[in-house]
Amino acid sequence: MHVFVTGATGWVGSAVVKELLAAGHSVSGLTTSPAGAEKLRTMGIKPYVGKLRQHDVLRRAAAEADGVIHTAFIHGLSHMSLYMRGRLLVGAISSGIYASYMRVAGETEATAIGALGSALEKSGRPLIVASGILNLPQGQVATEQDDHVESPRPTESAAFKFLDRGVRVAAVRLSPTVHGDGDHGFVARIIQAARKKGVSPYIGEGANRWTTVHRLDAAKLFQLALERGATGAKYHAVAESGVSFREIACLIASRLKVPAVSISADKAAAHFGILARPVGMDNPASSTWTRQTLGWMPEREGLLADMSAHYLNAVA
Repeated sequence: MHVFVTGATGWVGSAVVKELLAAGHSVSGLTTSPAGAEKLRTMGIKPYVGKLRQHDVLRRAAAEADGVIHTAFIHGLSHMSLYMRGRLLVGAISSGIYASYMRVAGETEATAIGALGSALEKSGRPLIVASGILNLPQGQVATEQDDHVESPRPTESAAFKFLDRGVRVAAVRLSPTVHGDGDHGFVARIIQAARKKGVSPYIGEGANRWTTVHRLDAAKLFQLALERGATGAKYHAVAESGVSFREIACLIASRLKVPAVSISADKAAAHFGILARPVGMDNPASSTWTRQTLGWMPEREGLLADMSAHYLNAVA
């Protein structure tokens, strides 16, 4: 199968690409830079240089593929049009920077998925989109049958519009912590903040839970969803169903030799910045159905062991 992967040089997408190649598929990939394109060429991958707002590039690449895996995410303003950037700033005034960013980024991503889906209409070809565990019902172990609360997840709602248009759509919901050596995401930024400010805080009792998955295990799930996934399915990339944030904060404190302290929710933004909201969320989730349905079995080390081995290995 020839597969087009968006975000092909990104944290998750680059691992997905390697998993697909190892499984015998051919791959083309979206990257945002000439350097990224050269990296893909050296792997035998046809590069497309563009951003999610360049829908003509997305449609052309998707039309040439037997299936599409969408892992790209808006990590900065450069992926947004000037109009969207303006909406981000206006929205931040009324709802805060995190909520405004996620809303505007979601809209940009949704229109990109619309372009990908339009190229696959009436073909029966698969479109596998990366979604997330965050914003599933809090305080309970969410399952694959649960829907996001507050508002529909933009990636899922945009993709599932093509279910009745002849596209085999499925979603892979990623844990908020997709960890591994070289990660620059949530955990790396939390460690950086603790090192800079000399304290490793948790909110309240720190009992709120994060799901976790290793980057390479997540990549394997995308491959399985592409090959075996059911139309309309929502798969959970969850290896650990709930690691308490206090455990994370205390490990950081121990290795950095700084105090682990409880702070109130209203003080979280001062320390964590834009990450304050996800840091305080209690989002345990199960992947039992995913494992049973696809035969997916996470094999890599858990988050705390990975943090000790890689994230904090340079700390005395």
